[in-house]
Amino acid sequence: MLYGINRFHICAFITWQFANFFAGQNIFGIYSNNVSKWKCGDSKPTKDCNIYLSCPKSNLTFVDPPFQSAAIEFDWICGSSVFYQSFFSQVQYVGVLIGTLLFGSLSDRFGRRPIGILVISNAICSTFASGLAPSVKILFPLRFLVGLSIGGMLVVICAWIMEVILPQQRMVVRGFFNWGWTRIFLTSICYFTREWRLATYVSSLSLIPALLLVIFVIPESPVWLHSRGFKARMIQSEMQIARIAGVPYVPVQHKLVRPKSLMDTLKTKGMFKKLFILWTMWFIIAICGFANDLSSGTLAGDLYLNQLFFGILLVFSKMLLLFVDTYFTNFKRRTLHQGSQIGTLCCFIILTTFMSMDYHGIGVLIVYLIGTTFIEYTWDACYLCAIELMETPSRASATGSCSLIARIGMILAPFLTYANTWWSPAVNVTVIVLGSANLLISYFFLPESKGVNLDDVHVNDDDENVPENTPMVQKVRE
Repeated sequence: MLYGINRFHICAFITWQFANFFAGQNIFGIYSNNVSKWKCGDSKPTKDCNIYLSCPKSNLTFVDPPFQSAAIEFDWICGSSVFYQSFFSQVQYVGVLIGTLLFGSLSDRFGRRPIGILVISNAICSTFASGLAPSVKILFPLRFLVGLSIGGMLVVICAWIMEVILPQQRMVVRGFFNWGWTRIFLTSICYFTREWRLATYVSSLSLIPALLLVIFVIPESPVWLHSRGFKARMIQSEMQIARIAGVPYVPVQHKLVRPKSLMDTLKTKGMFKKLFILWTMWFIIAICGFANDLSSGTLAGDLYLNQLFFGILLVFSKMLLLFVDTYFTNFKRRTLHQGSQIGTLCCFIILTTFMSMDYHGIGVLIVYLIGTTFIEYTWDACYLCAIELMETPSRASATGSCSLIARIGMILAPFLTYANTWWSPAVNVTVIVLGSANLLISYFFLPESKGVNLDDVHVNDDDENVPENTPMVQKVRE
């Protein structure tokens, strides 16, 4: 089959997509904070907070709200309580940060499978419980637990799946099972439920198939078992994969790789320089990407149709990227990152111009859609560069540190959506400023890495003398 895909790989891809879908809770704030226009008595519909605060609650009505959000139920719309809108996402992002560190360490110690089962079980329970929360004092701690599960899902389930599929299938996963489907699934759930509690319940229960897959289908990672010296269990795991795939078992010769800790990685100057470049790229794109996502719920037009457009465009754009990356060898990683960053800047400069002209027509949605696609392409470039620039013994710890830096950026992103309530261009201007800095860093310092043999990537102090704006020099151990 194409890319060597068999029955087992299909199960692995589905599990990956479920993990990706649950990570969509990171943008659930689009719906949980959605507030339509209101009116006081028979007055004209508006979003003027002065009218909202001065109007008696008995005379205040919301005009055709597309979604019964938590913001409406708990009254964090205007005044001092409006901060809860950003805090709803922020407390969850803190949980993602801690969950990334906690469950990542536990999976390295105890294995992908037991911790993966724990993560998905916690995701189902904590998400369902958050829908039962009677007050914000209970809701926010539960959303923190949801964030813990998201962090675990991203580092445990995704790493687990990457370790049990073939190398040539990694780009297939990112191309066909991606964030675009996540937005479509989440939008569909919210459209049919129309209420944040019911949407939360459905999101929780939809993870049950993923739990069944990791319990009964996906075995422990042979890569992890080999790294821990469990050779007999590794062979059993490989035999189970072959049985599910419907292919004969063929013993695989594994290369012994001794992992380095993050501190060992940082001691190498050449490695530290590349890591610092990657940290900056991941931090900036995390702030810009999540601030942009959370602000998309305020666009004019139908809430669900807008979000559906986002999802559909991302699905096809990912497939296009897979095609271009496969068949155009001159399409480099630097080209992908810098081209995407330039596209993002152009789109958000246009959006800021529209805002200054007080234009809110269809042109805003079109440019916003294109800008979001370029941001997603920038994410792809960051992921690929992190994997390809780091040598094998330290790849896990190095990419983990990039993910950690990105989580810090995620925590800061809701501040921008909150700042939008005081200065409407806050998100757009921030994306322009940080994106320009990211483009300069990429142009002057990002090495080229497309096509490298991952086992042959070696970085040492001598790499300090290699010009960073030229293709990376691969040092192959004899």
